[in-house]
Amino acid sequence: MATPVFRGPLPGLGIVSVDLQRWDKGPRGELLGVYIWSDVRPLRGAAGLLDWRLCGKVSSLIQSGRLTGAEGEQLLLPTGGRLAWNLAMVMGLGTRLGFSADRYRVAVDRTLTAVRGLGLRDIALAPPGRDINALPSRQAVDLLIDEVRGASHAGWVSRLTVVEAAAGHKELADLIPTAPPPGGHPGRSGR
Repeated sequence: MATPVFRGPLPGLGIVSVDLQRWDKGPRGELLGVYIWSDVRPLRGAAGLLDWRLCGKVSSLIQSGRLTGAEGEQLLLPTGGRLAWNLAMVMGLGTRLGFSADRYRVAVDRTLTAVRGLGLRDIALAPPGRDINALPSRQAVDLLIDEVRGASHAGWVSRLTVVEAAAGHKELADLIPTAPPPGGHPGRSGR
């Protein structure tokens, strides 16, 4: 497995928990991207929460056969004001078996290419495979940032919000630049 080349904070990087209250209180954005497996039901993590907020729309599409989670599958949905993001994109990862850093990179590259084609610059992504801990939090986010900074995608993302379970936030603390509060010491916000 290749070592990520990412070093240091990425300007415009934020982290939000897989938590509806945090999503509702966070800044507005253009797109929320989540990943699903073809062999994991019910939906978990950010995909499960998205489905909940959209009143089971994703599950309904799965039950009807219009969405399967097949590798490379992509579905764009309007959120109808139910989320802080205008659109949601659901991407298929295929089966869990054999999931690797290479498949991770391919999934993220495919997503970023689609998002760029839509002309969107303010995105939130739940790293692929984090719903089942396929990769450790830090490795997943380092790989994600490497893809955003890579030659194919460098410079067009203005804000990237990583959607990560609260348990993974500690591993990511050094990635988020924080400004000291007025008259205080540097620290993390409640997000």
